[in-house]
Amino acid sequence: MSDSQPGYRNQGRARTLMRLVGVIAMAAALTMIVLAVADFFSAFSSDEFGAQPTKFWLFLLALPFFLVGAFCLNAGFLGAGARYAAGEVAPTARTTMGYLGLGAEVATCPQCGADTGPDAKFCDDCGSPLSKTCPSCAADNEGDARFCAGCGVGLT
Repeated sequence: MSDSQPGYRNQGRARTLMRLVGVIAMAAALTMIVLAVADFFSAFSSDEFGAQPTKFWLFLLALPFFLVGAFCLNAGFLGAGARYAAGEVAPTARTTMGYLGLGAEVATCPQCGADTGPDAKFCDDCGSPLSKTCPSCAADNEGDARFCAGCGVGLT
């Protein structure tokens, strides 16, 4: 198998170029739309009878610039958007898979909420114990348990 990253050479440069072209095209489209709308409303506020807008065609010219800019910005920021979405979805998917009994088991620290290995006795982040031993029956309980699951004695 190859150790190379997916994509193609100079992908970072192409991404930067797409972002730059997208911003320039969107700025041009916005400028044309503002000029067209300003001309449209200035014709109505004119003291001349029958005054008509003369630059409203800029609005129609702005539409292709807007579409090109939107496409380029979408392509330029697609990876960042996908990484953001994966960062939001992956923890939820991992937790859901754990509930279903699929995938690697993880223990969650009751103190700080960090995930640790399934065999860990203490949290990797804060050092809190991940389980409580019942003083009465010596049963192991979850770290956030208030009462023993084996005998019902209160845990402190």
